[in-house]
Amino acid sequence: MKRFLGLFAVIALSFTACSADKGSGYDLPAPSVPSDENQDGNDLFVKEEGVIRLVTYNVYAFRNSTMCGVVADMMTEMKADVISFNEVDNKTRRSGYVDQLATFVFNMPDGWKSVFARAIDREGGEYGNGIAYNPEAVGEIVSQYTLSFPNSYEDRVCLVIEFEKLVFASTHLDVSSSDERLKEATEITESLKKNFAGKDKPVFLAGDMNEYPHDAAVMKLRDDWEMISVNSPTYPSDAPAKCIDMIFHMDSSAECEVTGSRVGQRFNSGDAEASDHLPIYADIILSK
Repeated sequence: MKRFLGLFAVIALSFTACSADKGSGYDLPAPSVPSDENQDGNDLFVKEEGVIRLVTYNVYAFRNSTMCGVVADMMTEMKADVISFNEVDNKTRRSGYVDQLATFVFNMPDGWKSVFARAIDREGGEYGNGIAYNPEAVGEIVSQYTLSFPNSYEDRVCLVIEFEKLVFASTHLDVSSSDERLKEATEITESLKKNFAGKDKPVFLAGDMNEYPHDAAVMKLRDDWEMISVNSPTYPSDAPAKCIDMIFHMDSSAECEVTGSRVGQRFNSGDAEASDHLPIYADIILSK
């Protein structure tokens, strides 16, 4: 069983939880003051020894590539180990034909790698999700595949990567239709359970769900997954009010210990408004 040793959100005091009754989000970890924040400002993201830090971040095409380096500095400061990115451009006209994930990784510490998953063609290039990772923390890639959802308002995907130590999936659910989000959530769960349930690795799902914790698709996910990210708003970044970016652990996968979660709203190295979303992390320690 997973144990929550402490869940912290940097934006807690003014936020009312996105839930009402138990069973519809009320039972999720509530926002709290970030006791792990260094009040002197030297280290805003203290990280325990042995922790793997999972992050999800909708980067809004890195503000058309102008923020690739800034976001890299922010993720380095946050001490991320594996990151789910939503709304990534790959060599589109609007972003200067830049391979955004390659540029991001170039600005990260040595050894970082990335995988891009195309959702749609866009302006001479591609647009979709990505996963960036530190092999020293999660190991190298063992296998990977992409689920496609062509019936969405805008085609969506779920990128699934099996690393040596864990499985990590990145998705961005449909923005316009609750029915489509429910279908996507169902298909993601069925696929990951089929491929990884009962194996010796924990399985995680992260991304922009375009729903609150009490909405239908997230509640469907919670039949088979535990939401391990703190129940706090990540959107919009300039006045956070919506709890829509989340990280989950699959119940039927290997156990892990959850030691904390937090939304990143303040950085020494960059601007929290580098995107219209804020990044959120969950810390886990593997059981073996």
